Amino acid sequence: MKKVVAACIDRIFEFDSQEEAAAYIEKLRSLKKVFRIVQRSNAGNKYRVRIQEQYNSTPMIEN
Repeated sequence: MKKVVAACIDRIFEFDSQEEAAAYIEKLRSLKKVFRIVQRSNAGNKYRVRIQEQYNSTPMIEN
């Protein structure tokens, strides 16, 4: 039998500003999502954030 031991959804978002990114992260917190911010960077005139989110109720992958 196989079983998922750990999983996550790895996403890279691109925002127009840091304020827009902060609002999105705050929304995740208010929804009580389990997530971790992996990286933040500037890409030209855009702002990128890499976020790992919990997949269903499976424990997050440890880094």
